[in-house]
Amino acid sequence: MHIVKVLRKIWKPLSVVVILYVVCVSGFIYYSGVSLFNGIYWGVITMSTVGYGDIVPTNPPAKVFAMVLAGSTIGVIGYVVSTISTLAIEAREEELLGLDGTKISGHVVVLGWNPVARSALEELILTGKNVAVMTRQQDKLTEIRTFVAQLIRSASTNPDLKGRVTTEKGIYLGLGDYSQRRSLELLNLPKAIEAIVASDDDARNLMTALLLKNLAPHLRVVVSAAHEELRETLHAAGVTYVVSPMDLGGRMVSAAAAQPEVAEAINDLTSAGFGSDLNEYPLGNGNPLTGLMFEEAHTRLRQATGALLVGVARPRKGDRDGRPFEVILDPPTDTRLDEGCYALILVSMHVEDRLHSWIKVPPGRPPKGPE
Repeated sequence: MHIVKVLRKIWKPLSVVVILYVVCVSGFIYYSGVSLFNGIYWGVITMSTVGYGDIVPTNPPAKVFAMVLAGSTIGVIGYVVSTISTLAIEAREEELLGLDGTKISGHVVVLGWNPVARSALEELILTGKNVAVMTRQQDKLTEIRTFVAQLIRSASTNPDLKGRVTTEKGIYLGLGDYSQRRSLELLNLPKAIEAIVASDDDARNLMTALLLKNLAPHLRVVVSAAHEELRETLHAAGVTYVVSPMDLGGRMVSAAAAQPEVAEAINDLTSAGFGSDLNEYPLGNGNPLTGLMFEEAHTRLRQATGALLVGVARPRKGDRDGRPFEVILDPPTDTRLDEGCYALILVSMHVEDRLHSWIKVPPGRPPKGPE
């Protein structure tokens, strides 16, 4: 609960208490002729309803004043306590709904809640990413909160994932219409690195993507689009990557029917919860593979870490179709791993620490700073 926010709301009822106390002290001093100290003392004892009786009004005006004060005090104190309780409950509800926003940084924003967003959130948590999730449906917050808690609890029992999973402190859940600027501002976009837009409404996805690029031009934005014909429009809006879950699902179903083991291997490679991952590592200063030919790089990597070099991603000419990199799997052995490209490496969990220690650069695209 944010105490400062509560205090901002209750300053008016608290000021009534202060004014009443000043009147209490001043009136008793005036009508009873007591000292300032005794007036202050009598005011505290009277307004707290303790009433020791060691200092009492002794003349009719003072007694009338004391009676009026006693009645007023009971009403005012009751009102203040009730107001504070109500505001505290409201503040707690706002916190549960995420209406206070978040201050996490280096995070991935996930907008929408459907099977695509659920799978994305699972992968992000299992790879240790900070995540800010926003949904437009209040009843979904409980579902997401339960899903996150169960996933983290389950992952904590997996020795291969121990210490790598995102903690609940690194996850923000919020309620809001993410196609509106006011809601997106709750997500600390200047400190975010990526955004995944995954609602079931392509029109809303397009509006959200446009707003994201306006509010945070540095963000890498990935959109889940049901209609393939929107791909070009989304790329023109500045979206980094457009994925069609229906197309991907169809390919997986086809692979599972004809070559089930291939489908299982793809599922393994695209899920952080299984044995192996396919990651991309930037080639540049610090990466020992930079400048090597593919065959030599493959040999060195295998000998030093046990991981496999399976391909390279290099810049396209002209950033065609919104995809700035060309992916080449199993390229010719004399392909040079130039700076600015990415090495595609297949790594098993049991050699992941050794790989990260040797290659000295984290996987994935380096985050951009706010423009």
